[in-house]
Amino acid sequence: MFDSSILARQFDRGEEVYLSFQYVTGEIDNDLTSLLVKILARIDKTYLYDTLESVLRELIQNAVKANMKRVWFANQGLDISDESDYRKGMLKFREVAYHPEVMRESLMGSPYRIVIKFRKRSGGVEFDIFNNAGVLPGELERIQFRMVKAAQCKNFGEAYDNMYDASEGAGLGIILTIMLLKNAGIGAGALSIKPESGSMKASVVIPGELKSSEITTSIKRRILDEVSSLPTFPENMLELQALCNNPETTIEAISDRLALDPALTADVLKLSNSAAFIMGKRISKIDEAIVVIGLKNLTAILAASATRKILDMRYRKFEEVWDHCNRAAYYARCIAQEKGYSKIVDSAFIAGLLHDIGTIVLLSIDPGLLTRISNMVKNRKIRTAAMLEEISIGISHSTIGGLIAERWNFPEELIEAIRYHHAPLDPVIRNRDLVMITYLANHLCSFENREPDLLFFETEILEKFGIGSREAFDVFFKKLREQYDSHDQFLKKSAP
Repeated sequence: MFDSSILARQFDRGEEVYLSFQYVTGEIDNDLTSLLVKILARIDKTYLYDTLESVLRELIQNAVKANMKRVWFANQGLDISDESDYRKGMLKFREVAYHPEVMRESLMGSPYRIVIKFRKRSGGVEFDIFNNAGVLPGELERIQFRMVKAAQCKNFGEAYDNMYDASEGAGLGIILTIMLLKNAGIGAGALSIKPESGSMKASVVIPGELKSSEITTSIKRRILDEVSSLPTFPENMLELQALCNNPETTIEAISDRLALDPALTADVLKLSNSAAFIMGKRISKIDEAIVVIGLKNLTAILAASATRKILDMRYRKFEEVWDHCNRAAYYARCIAQEKGYSKIVDSAFIAGLLHDIGTIVLLSIDPGLLTRISNMVKNRKIRTAAMLEEISIGISHSTIGGLIAERWNFPEELIEAIRYHHAPLDPVIRNRDLVMITYLANHLCSFENREPDLLFFETEILEKFGIGSREAFDVFFKKLREQYDSHDQFLKKSAP
């Protein structure tokens, strides 16, 4: 019976703890994640979780693939040590290299295993991943070559372009691991891969003190320059926001001021209806919208309108991003409303609406790199693209969004929701409920066209909102989707 708390306490006492398996089931994945979280908490390095979870996942995947390769060649009647057979077998093996599920039964019946060990050392931690497949001629040389070259690269894009081995269908795991360790300030030297007693052993040593490290790329510099050069809100928008913040302002005065800008009036009405402030009918007059949504929400909607207008004028329009944000905004509002967070219902809507503003800038600067990152996230089952953005570019879209939000003087809670919507457990967050709601809404939108995998959600957040079980999650997610579809149809039918 696996109990990560017991194993973590053993680790805390200086004992070596380990797991052994032949195939990475969902249960094994959960066990490893749970143990890693608790071990990092004990050495005060929880902030390294995203990095080390991905490093661990990549090294495990490499070990499983090495075992798969031996089983595959045996099943095909090929001699993996024979150069001719090896070339012949690899042509077909590439088709299953990243799909261990098709070989699950063969792996479970094979003599090959993976063993993962954790041990405390000098205020840090070391973990080893063993696979008992041994090493083939040339394999170790290829691995060591990739490690040396990856350590020399300045960013992931450079490493990918120069080192990806299409013939092997491999190499990315080592490259990604090295870049993650460098970006986290742990250093490329923390990783070692070598044969040991008939096995291959990959070790990662996390020291008590990390190096100060930052990967800065030309793309990152261009992005920071872009953010710095973004215009401030137009004068009429600032005047309207000042009116909304003035306790002596009347609804009539605001309505009259808005009426001078028909395009802005139309935008406010559209966003007011989209915000689900609907009371069974479409809001068609600006004074009615102000009464229904309130001055505070009108200020936020004005900010949202200005943000979208500036970004769409400066860059080409990214309707797919805004469509995602519209759905996330609706989900965020529903989550807040249905889970007892009535005080931040409207803030949740605005946070959902604007959480991905950094993506607009990122897509505009280097769309090709973003496509490559997206494919990596999907194919390698990485939980979030934000971390890959950080090691490829030196800055993530959520951080870019936070910088934009600061430049435009958004309120603190909205800045945090934008900046941390991929890292809702960061200890520096002050407005945690809003950030968690934004995270959950955004993450749910990622599974619109496929079956959600609960392993990709933070367990703590699912439990916080009462959807930690598969059944509760499915019921809630189905309800959200149906409500959104109904709401979307309502808006389309009632549009002028």
